[in-house]
Amino acid sequence: MISLEELALCAQNGDKASLETLISYFKPYITKQAHLTYVKGYDMEDLIQIGYVSLLKAIRVYKPYNKNFNYYALASVKRNFYYLIRPEARHNAEYSMEFETSDGLTLGDGIEDKFNLEEDCIKKEARQQLKESLKSLNKDERELINWVYFQKKNLKEYAKINGITYNQGRYRLKRALNKLRVSWTASDQ
Repeated sequence: MISLEELALCAQNGDKASLETLISYFKPYITKQAHLTYVKGYDMEDLIQIGYVSLLKAIRVYKPYNKNFNYYALASVKRNFYYLIRPEARHNAEYSMEFETSDGLTLGDGIEDKFNLEEDCIKKEARQQLKESLKSLNKDERELINWVYFQKKNLKEYAKINGITYNQGRYRLKRALNKLRVSWTASDQ
């Protein structure tokens, strides 16, 4: 079996079969590196061709004293992709939402937009209306509503802390909610 170094030397001397063997041998690596590389304005075929050109250049300048053509060729291909990326690196962070993927989707298609202007306005209006309605309650009622609904704490614990029975706490909560409902309804009209 002939080594990669011998194939490279034969290819340097014009042996087309050796050149084709080297190209076939390095094809998976070149394709992989092309898929791992993004440069604005270059498509996959361009990058693969650049990889082949890098390999041909590595074959042309290879010297037998390097003794490891495999490493030399892999490093040359990878380094040339890096050289290609370097001047474009500052532009690579600039994406357009219209950048199309290979399956025809744009970046904008992949972003889920959960914002709904109408819902947002309704929620803001409801919050403002709730704030106004809470003003109709006395301090103890506001404290009870805050405890149960905003802090999501237990009514039983509230009753114990305030020295009332659980049933008294339920009654106060029901009365406060009825006051809120009346105030809310009045502000709707």
